[in-house]
Amino acid sequence: MGVVSNAREDIAGVTVFLILGAGMIALFANVSWFWVIWVVGFAVVLPLIGILTDDEEEDTDETPDDPVERLKRRYADGELTDEEFEHRLERLMELDDDATVDRELERELR
Repeated sequence: MGVVSNAREDIAGVTVFLILGAGMIALFANVSWFWVIWVVGFAVVLPLIGILTDDEEEDTDETPDDPVERLKRRYADGELTDEEFEHRLERLMELDDDATVDRELERELR
């Protein structure tokens, strides 16, 4: 998860905290319509925050179609050692067509 993803999650969490807090303050202050804060907050404000901070492009980057990019991602995530990465990258480079590369990478991942 990147910094932007963490910030999006933090914004949603802070929003939930603010909605709950505002509703509780209104409840303890004997405001008769305290429940409106929760209804509007959770039914309108929170979904709006979710829509405004949603980034569909980021979701597509998490699963790259290119086998070499997937291999690089696994190496960057620490799933592969230097030797494993180099060995698998060499094998992928030896293969010619994309279908063969995909099958080989899937075999390597098992």
